[in-house]
This record gives sequence, C-alpha cells and structure tokens, in this order.
Amino acid sequence: HLQLIDIADQPRFGELNVAANFQCLWCYPDPYIYLAVDLVGEERVQQFYPVRSMQEAGALLVGGSDWDVTSLNPLEAIETAVRRQDPYTDSGPVLGMDEAIDLEAALDMYTRNAAHIMRLEEKTGSIEVGKRADLVVLDRDLFAIPPTEISEAQVLLTLMDGREVYRADGAE
Repeated sequence: HLQLIDIADQPRFGELNVAANFQCLWCYPDPYIYLAVDLVGEERVQQFYPVRSMQEAGALLVGGSDWDVTSLNPLEAIETAVRRQDPYTDSGPVLGMDEAIDLEAALDMYTRNAAHIMRLEEKTGSIEVGKRADLVVLDRDLFAIPPTEISEAQVLLTLMDGREVYRADGAE
C-alpha cells in the first residue's frame, strides 16, 4: 500500500519507471494511524502515504480502493488525497499535509494513470476520439467546489464503451 517508504528509496521509483499504487482513502489519521506512533514515531507517521513525494520523484501515481476493506468510491479517496483529512467528518487532524496533491493529479490517479498501469491507455482512461468512452457524469464540477465536497458528488450517468450502464433517478 506504500504506507511508509524510506526517503532514500523514493527516487528509485522514477529512476526505475515504477508505479506507486496508493489507497488514498487511508491518507488521513484514522484510529489505526495512531497505533503506529509507538512503533515508528510521530515524525515517520506524518510521512505515511507519501503521495506528493512520490509524484516529485517521478513515479506514476495510481489509485486503488483496497475494497472490500475500505470504500469502493474513488471520490472519497480523491478528496482524501487532496485534503489528507477524514472525508466523512470534514474535520479532525490532518496527516502530513505536505504530502497532499492537487485535484488534477488525484483524478489522474484513478483515470489516465490507472489505464496506463493496466496497459489500456490507448483504449480508456481519458476522453478522446477513438477511445471506449468509459466515463461518469457527476452532479457537480469538482474543480468549482470546495475540496470538502468532492466525496459528496453523485454519479448521474455511467457509460462503458459508450453505452449507458447506469442513470441516477431523475438524471436528464
């Protein structure tokens, strides 16, 4: 899960062209994080899930869910990658804010970069002519809302290979 990476090893990800697959929903101080303080110390705990450091090291950032241990909803993980704070309460302590990434990078983790790591980037992962048109339509523009609202966005429409596979009640 790339929870804790020796700082000396981080540049190797970029040098070796290795993907860094994070479960970003874990990038906030839940009760389990505090259990690690006695084991590795507070300073190292604040370095857990070093998403930005890995981005700066040139690693390809990829997002996963670790479902069924945690939520399958990528919007919760995207919000947590941006805020490093509990997406369910929108309050509480922050885990290593210097490891937060911007929204565009967080979205790329679950779209373009995920397609790339599966070797499907020519078919899916972005909206381009000739690709499959695998996409969701949300009820709000994630770039126009406060980061605390990212996880509250609702899927209105889902297309797979250009075909509608889900439409929310009342969605036009």
